[in-house]
Amino acid sequence: MKYEILGEIRVHGVGGVVTPRTRKTETLLAVLLAKTNQMVTSDQLLSEIWGEDTPSRANDALYVYISQLRKVLRASGHDAAIMTRPRGYTILTAEGDLDADEFRRLAHLGQQLRRAGQFFPAAQTLRRALLLWGGPAFSGLIDSPVVYAYATLLNELRIECLEQLMEIELTLGGHREIVGQLSALITEQPLREKLYQYLMLALHRSDRRAEALAVFHTARQRLDMEIGIEPCQALRDLHQDILQDRDLGSSILVSPLAAAS
Repeated sequence: MKYEILGEIRVHGVGGVVTPRTRKTETLLAVLLAKTNQMVTSDQLLSEIWGEDTPSRANDALYVYISQLRKVLRASGHDAAIMTRPRGYTILTAEGDLDADEFRRLAHLGQQLRRAGQFFPAAQTLRRALLLWGGPAFSGLIDSPVVYAYATLLNELRIECLEQLMEIELTLGGHREIVGQLSALITEQPLREKLYQYLMLALHRSDRRAEALAVFHTARQRLDMEIGIEPCQALRDLHQDILQDRDLGSSILVSPLAAAS
């Protein structure tokens, strides 16, 4: 049994790939997977599914949704994943069953390899981690506070993983290859100053100095417009280095990862 939550919520089994058919069944599965191998009380499930608008016969409805979810899992070839507890329910998973767990394992391994100075295997490992993503965690499901909190954590870890990969690519001299990816990431995450720093450095190393300086001005405008702050010191220092046309082709990026290696 395999579960995907890094994108659309899907269940893989010997019977094929299945997805919950209703929104509340999907929310139920998402909550249980956000708390995998932990008991989630019936009261908490009621709150996560209905919020403050819990109907009078919500317990009966919850039992129906649990039954529907079991049918979904049975259709994929596994009907014993959800365990009934005295006060709630638990979804059982083994190591490697949940794509989010595999992503976190690979991301941590990639970080360790980076700190050890093993840049090529680190980059390969981080790419493997990022390939597990097919969209926002839980497909952007925000009905449940528990799911929303876990999805926010996973989405943040994905961005951190991408930042680490971009840093490694710059260390390995792949500046020309990552300009497009960095531009796309900035569109997705317009307040991540480190991404602007990496794009400026990649453009400068690619003999695109004017564009690198334009990125700084874009960053300054966006940061001022969105949250009313100036770019960080590292970004301002890089701007000055590029203005003075210093050779940054072999510079070491100053970051917690670089400092640890």
